[in-house]
Amino acid sequence: MQRCTVVAFGLVAMLVGLGGCGDDDDGGGRATPTVTRTGTPVPTVTPTPITCDLPLPFCGGDFPLNLEATTPYGPAWANVLLAPTDFLPCFGPYALCYYANCTVAVDGEVANCPCYEWFGPNFVDINSILNADSYAATVAQCTADPASCRQTNGAPVCADLNRGEFYANATRVSTFSFYRANVEPIGSTDCTTMPGPYAGCMTAPCGGPTMSNADGTVTVECECPIFDGPFQVGKDGLACDDAPQVWSAAYNVNDAPPDPCDLVAGGCIPDAPPDQCGCPLYDDSTTLPPGSGVDCALVCEQYDTCRSSSGDIQLGYTCDAVLCTSSQQPLVLDACLGLQTCALSEVFKAEAAAACSCCASQLCNCTANDATEEKIFVLDAAQRAADETPQCDINGTLCGAAP
Repeated sequence: MQRCTVVAFGLVAMLVGLGGCGDDDDGGGRATPTVTRTGTPVPTVTPTPITCDLPLPFCGGDFPLNLEATTPYGPAWANVLLAPTDFLPCFGPYALCYYANCTVAVDGEVANCPCYEWFGPNFVDINSILNADSYAATVAQCTADPASCRQTNGAPVCADLNRGEFYANATRVSTFSFYRANVEPIGSTDCTTMPGPYAGCMTAPCGGPTMSNADGTVTVECECPIFDGPFQVGKDGLACDDAPQVWSAAYNVNDAPPDPCDLVAGGCIPDAPPDQCGCPLYDDSTTLPPGSGVDCALVCEQYDTCRSSSGDIQLGYTCDAVLCTSSQQPLVLDACLGLQTCALSEVFKAEAAAACSCCASQLCNCTANDATEEKIFVLDAAQRAADETPQCDINGTLCGAAP
């Protein structure tokens, strides 16, 4: 039996008035965040060790729960954001619990949260990595080589999530993204003067049956540790005390930025729609800037070699045809799932250099094989049937070929 200890802090008086925003939004463009371990100065405190009463899979089994006080405000499941630079950019499948209203379990230590299942750009708060091994590897690399963690999927935690190695038994892991922000706008209900219990869902495990919704979304249940302290909920006008439910929430020690997309520093997020802080799609004026250092031969090689399990479909092309233009979860997963385990560093480099989304194959004039072209044609037709507009109808690219 694993004995778990954490560090708790008596900080209520110090934290009053330091409110900010939690996690997510829509918007027109800000990009991949930088990573540094310097954040907002925080007060000196004397930690008091306490016993961890979290149930499995967190304590009592083989999971290496992160027991460090990752910030002076609490352990990893306090979900504390010191600065936008704490966000690490990942790409792959994930669950979004940002909007969740959660049911407290009988033990009172965790909450069951209905979260959106999605694929694409997402972000991990480095202070909230619940797996101790992943946390240690990520902090070590991001401290020694900050530039590597500024690259999409460059941080060790991203690889752990994408390979399914973060938890032994989880179909998805909760992270943060701007998915749904254009439908459910980001706001902030400041509960820093009313500290209380909330669900800290960053890097929490998710699983069980999924639920398909009429709007094309799919939800999955995530098990989030409960933390008691100051927090903000990511929508406007909510009651801080929602007993017997609890909100999925976080604590941002800084004031909320005027534009929620500023939570992610930089220009815009490649591979996200413009209304989710994404970069624009490719058009005739989109080019790689001089001196970008992008190797287009390598970009096309990465498109060519990343294949579906059948070996015939090149997933980079099919995902580009859907990811930035569709909100239909089954369609996106059909087009993209598996892409997260491929080598895509030069693809991400090209899209970041040109500040465009779902566009590297167009930038480098890469050519898909016949099976992939036929798949793209089918995916485009499915988007139109769902009253969505595929890239083909916007810029004349990724149109595919009729089977």
